[in-house]
Amino acid sequence: MKQRIISALLAGLLCAGLIAPAGAAETADGTAPPSAETAPAQDAGGPDALTPKKMGLRAVRAAIEENNPTARALHMTAAGIGSTGSLSSALSGGSDSIGAIYGELLAGIKETMAGLEAAGQQESDLYKTYAAQLTLLTSQMETMQQSMESMLAQGQMAILQMEDAAYQVRRQADNVAGQMALGGQTMLVAMQTLVYNAERLERQLASLDRSIEVLEVQLTLGMVSQLELDTARNQRDNLARTIDSLHDQCESLGCSLALLCGYGADTVIVPSSFAPVAGGDLREMDYDDGLALALDNSFSIWQSRNELRQAQNVRDEDIPSTMTAVQAAQQALAAEQDNVEAAFDTLYQTVRDSMQARDAAETAAAQAELDFRTSTVQYNNGMISRLAYQQAQDTLADARLDVEIAQLNLRSAYNQYEWALEGVMTSTAAAAAA
Repeated sequence: MKQRIISALLAGLLCAGLIAPAGAAETADGTAPPSAETAPAQDAGGPDALTPKKMGLRAVRAAIEENNPTARALHMTAAGIGSTGSLSSALSGGSDSIGAIYGELLAGIKETMAGLEAAGQQESDLYKTYAAQLTLLTSQMETMQQSMESMLAQGQMAILQMEDAAYQVRRQADNVAGQMALGGQTMLVAMQTLVYNAERLERQLASLDRSIEVLEVQLTLGMVSQLELDTARNQRDNLARTIDSLHDQCESLGCSLALLCGYGADTVIVPSSFAPVAGGDLREMDYDDGLALALDNSFSIWQSRNELRQAQNVRDEDIPSTMTAVQAAQQALAAEQDNVEAAFDTLYQTVRDSMQARDAAETAAAQAELDFRTSTVQYNNGMISRLAYQQAQDTLADARLDVEIAQLNLRSAYNQYEWALEGVMTSTAAAAAA
């Protein structure tokens, strides 16, 4: 029941975060986070103008974890559930207060009775009345203390349950925030990939424009037909539309990422430069140590263990269904451990493959540099045409771009590997492993 309540609470908070208006997140002092680092969105460009904000992988993670409404709501809920210190203090204080009150009453009666005994009035009605009150109050004190001890035990159990619930919410909140941060970083990488693709196509477009100029001259000389020229122009128009589409996709992703980071609808995220993965970090990768860390921190494994613990708490050998539930939970835990191990193996191997792809791209770029030097000498000596020289320039630029793309892919793979060490894996990685 407690697990269903927590799940329902999380689902409600996630929905609230998804439908919250842009910029609805607040900082710790109650103010809305800044929508951008620069001027307001509505400027000379019109009411639909967007304010660009450059961000890298670390900046995206920090913004999502700090400003995203859903992540903030989940952590605030966990903090609220975990506020059990006052209840524990109240229960302990109540027991101490009762003992002190009765202690004072009993001490007063005993002192009075001692005075009567000194006066030789042990057989008097007053002495007997005090004796009866002493017995009654002693019995009441013991009863009240037993009741308070029982209440204290029940209260401590309730506190433990609340603390357990708060811990579960915190784990799930951290996982949700991590998944969103990883998703945001993946969007940023996708945007940079679109930028690279557009850059390559723009080079192709410029090359096609040069070819069209040649075809136009050849048409006047009767060397080509009008159909050949029209075909080239159609290719040019289609290529230009494709480039425009890539720019639109990049802007759309940037706007979505801005909202995910907690910024306003007038902001668009623009990828900043991606630093290459340090060679030392790659050399320090150890499969066994990394796998052990990923298994220890895995949220899905923790979740399976938690379900097993709950099943064991209600296990009764006289009730077969509870024993079956424990066995099912044990099997689910073993299966999830296998899934995480397989997913980690995929991520680790992806990093290794990306390293090889980067090395191959750098080798190809080095060869392209040599080839271009040869083309430069040939062009200066009149051995090749200007068009052939420009094509050699494009070939070199494409080779250099391939290196940047390979480095980006390696950066993305290593970033997912680092997240796996923290126990966060994308559903894509898990599906690929399955």
